[in-house]
Amino acid sequence: MRTTTTGSKFSVTLSSSLAALAISLGYSAPALAQQAEEISSSVQETGQAPESDSLGVIIVTARKFEENIQETPIAITALTGDELQARQIDSTVGLDRIAPNLVVSQGQGVSGNSSAGSYFVRGIGQLDFLLNTDPGVGLYVDGVYIARSIGSIIELIDLERVEVLRGPQGTLFGRNTIGGAISMVSRKPSRTFQGEAELTVGSFDRVDARVQVEGPLGDSIAAKLGVLYRDRDGWVDRITDGTTLGDEESIAIRGAISFEPSDRVTVDVIAEYLDSEGTSPPANVVQIVESAAFPSFVNGALVGPPCVPPPSPLDNPACLNSQYEADDLFEERGTFNSFQSTEVLGVSATINWEVSDGLTIKSITGYRDTSAVGNRDGDHTPFVIQNTSDTFEHEQFSQEIQFLGSLFDERVRYVLGGFYFSEKGENLSFIDFPVVSFQSGGSVDNENLAMFGQATWDITDQLAFTAGLRWTEETKTFLPDQFITRDVTGAFPPGSVPGFRLVPFTVSEIDISEVQPMFNISYDIVPELMVYATYSEGFKSGGFTQRIFPPLPAPPSFGPEFATSYEVGFKSTLAGGLVRFNGAGFYTDYADIQTIVFRGVQPLTENAGDAEIKGFELELEALPADGLNIRAAVGYLDARFTSLDPAVLVTGVNLDSEFPQVPEWSANFGISYEIENVGPGTLTPRVDLSWRDGVFLDAANTPAIFQPDYALLNASLNWESYSGSWLVSLFAQNITDQSYIVGGFADLTDQGYAEVQVGRPFEAGFSVMRRF
Repeated sequence: MRTTTTGSKFSVTLSSSLAALAISLGYSAPALAQQAEEISSSVQETGQAPESDSLGVIIVTARKFEENIQETPIAITALTGDELQARQIDSTVGLDRIAPNLVVSQGQGVSGNSSAGSYFVRGIGQLDFLLNTDPGVGLYVDGVYIARSIGSIIELIDLERVEVLRGPQGTLFGRNTIGGAISMVSRKPSRTFQGEAELTVGSFDRVDARVQVEGPLGDSIAAKLGVLYRDRDGWVDRITDGTTLGDEESIAIRGAISFEPSDRVTVDVIAEYLDSEGTSPPANVVQIVESAAFPSFVNGALVGPPCVPPPSPLDNPACLNSQYEADDLFEERGTFNSFQSTEVLGVSATINWEVSDGLTIKSITGYRDTSAVGNRDGDHTPFVIQNTSDTFEHEQFSQEIQFLGSLFDERVRYVLGGFYFSEKGENLSFIDFPVVSFQSGGSVDNENLAMFGQATWDITDQLAFTAGLRWTEETKTFLPDQFITRDVTGAFPPGSVPGFRLVPFTVSEIDISEVQPMFNISYDIVPELMVYATYSEGFKSGGFTQRIFPPLPAPPSFGPEFATSYEVGFKSTLAGGLVRFNGAGFYTDYADIQTIVFRGVQPLTENAGDAEIKGFELELEALPADGLNIRAAVGYLDARFTSLDPAVLVTGVNLDSEFPQVPEWSANFGISYEIENVGPGTLTPRVDLSWRDGVFLDAANTPAIFQPDYALLNASLNWESYSGSWLVSLFAQNITDQSYIVGGFADLTDQGYAEVQVGRPFEAGFSVMRRF
């Protein structure tokens, strides 16, 4: 389907990219060229560019040191907290609207919980939410790794910046950053007393209220405390009982303390708590196969004519039939309890000790405790084809030590470190089929230990070489707790009774040991243009199959997957600081891919085979006129299987299968214009457009859960007083009311249905903020 339009899309994208480059060089934009000339004159007179007439410097810590993003030779997108707010991005869900080749989905898979996140970078990520499945993209909050899908949808509030790093980051970030890393950095408490209060109201009876205060507690201590309350309705109506899927009510509390016991030591402690309740993620059924095993059983043995409601058409003897397929994605007819909840407690402490001018020791300690419940009516009909209920208890602890230093008059910069991680958790799934019910899942106890080092040598003022290495040792254990709770036929297996175990109640263990290198070379052709090349490796840890049905003598394990990436790129600052134009091209050798496939009614993870991924990214930011800001990006991916395990071929996955959740093309564009002297302040209209190519949402490429290409259009009108004390915003999202899906599940052979997660429709709102 995509091959018929690839040529035109490529030509449009290439033309747009060349036009952007031409504009950035000043060939076809007189206003931009004139501004560049004025800046050049200012540089000659004063020795520096006027800050108001340039894009400014973005400082990132992607390589653990503070660096200008334009001098960091990796593919990275970074936005400040203020920029995220201006773009209406209030959680990690919206990050794929600004970073190319990034896909983020909420309430993923069959979790029944909206806090479950799925993240893909350059075609590598994770679809499942289970405790035994590791992410393919590492999430980090103030340097602390977030290990599980449940609880990984994070509110982007009070942030200094977000950094999206693309490609394997195995050396410095390490654990399961095979696709990339998303690093969120909080604002430190101010040493001046201040605060802000914000109220937002909008569609679906949305009410957000946020209050934050900060200031000094003494000569060397500053603190901050913030509270957020959110309440809003969902957007898929359940007509059988009058409820709505997607309802949310939550409260979040966040406190931070920054302490400087001496001129060379700083201590930052952050504590946060989230309590959220609501109904299941908005989803619906889009296909029902009457001849499949479970619908046939329901129609023949459990229900049968006369049907309530009557079948459609009336001469159809089957009660469960295609009449339940959603004509309108925003109405469903499920009956199973749609409750979900998430509770998260997190604490982190970061200590920086500047031992000398050439050595700093940094300690990052993190603890996180998550409890969650997720219920789901998978078939979304009044009948029982599949209902699931998951309980989730998880706690993790991590400790990282970094030694950051420089040698030889700072021509060599290095970081050496060690990392320890441990987690314990229990994930139990309660599953109802028409003929049998059982408890699935179990508990884990995992440990990870790593040592790492990386050094950059400035060979000349223009040429730099970086090398890094990380050694990882990991032990994973799984204790399955799975047994039959109901069997109406006595045939699963023959003679089973409630309490019959599907797998022995014994611990299974795997050990993993890996070493990943990284090499990078960069060259400044001129001060405004850098080119670089990188070789990097990453791996995602293995685990155990958590869903077991019918019985097995032991839970099957799956091994790690590996990525070897070759990347070349450039970073340019043009037109006297008015334009940033960056790009990267890459080739990834992707081996032992962990893929979700079906064995009967079991969706389980297996090492399916190998693939290659090729692609590129282009990013542009420009100030073509006073007050006018343009930001755009485009990403391209060509992901193809090169070999598959013969056992996987029988599951519907083949060499021609497309990767799930991986669009071939994606692009975004944002434009804003600051208008001065609108009352005692500035008025800034803003428009943002994000577009994504069509994707299948499962590995078997089920046509019913294919999402064609679509675009989301957002807009806002922001007024800010000159004093900065008032900020008023009108905003709208998905202005064209685009209907789209963000996830899916399909088993057409046994369970006989295909289910989709439904994206947000048109929303509008109003917010007012008072700073004091």
